Amino acid sequence: MLTSDIYAYISTLLHMVAQALMIPVMVALGALILFALYSVGSLVAEMFTERRHFMVNSPVVINAIHDSGADGLEAVIRQGHLLRPQTEALVTVIKNIGLDEDELFALARTQVEKVNDRYKRTLSRSEQITKIAPMLGLMCTLIPLGPGIVAMGQGDVTELSMSLLIAFDGTVAGLVAAVVAMIVTGIRKRWYANYLVVLESLMTAVLNKAQQLQSQKGGAE
Repeated sequence: MLTSDIYAYISTLLHMVAQALMIPVMVALGALILFALYSVGSLVAEMFTERRHFMVNSPVVINAIHDSGADGLEAVIRQGHLLRPQTEALVTVIKNIGLDEDELFALARTQVEKVNDRYKRTLSRSEQITKIAPMLGLMCTLIPLGPGIVAMGQGDVTELSMSLLIAFDGTVAGLVAAVVAMIVTGIRKRWYANYLVVLESLMTAVLNKAQQLQSQKGGAE
């Protein structure tokens, strides 16, 4: 008897918790859909404000770096049609080109990681949606099924229909948000991988040029 009472108490408590979560889950799903749409808008904006200006020809810029003197390196980078984070990272290293080799390499590595971390933060937002949205959609599917099953047992077709409608809408909403976020994440991953390859190749060229300039300076002395 005591076991039955405990079971009934726990079941009632779990039911209350589940039903109390219904509205927050629906609100969260709505927010995720809005954020997924915002991600699409930000992707389009990024394409027209940044990516369309990304017309760098890496071999040309690398050759220009190789042929330039110390005073012309910054101008080569700024005229290379790079993105702002890439330009800032390379210019920071160029302005400190007088450091010894180990310090300069450490600075270059830090600047590359800084740009990489920025891209990771941007990607993480849409990646989280791809993970969270399906789980919230599943919760929004399962929570109303309990009252729906009870309504079916009582012959209440209206309540059953409403519960099933909420369940199916929650599933669709979660999947839509996840799919949109997954597409945005995939496109950005390809873009950012390309940006990092270009940055690393140009950073290597700058470091090689720094070694060359330091060797010439040492030879002159």
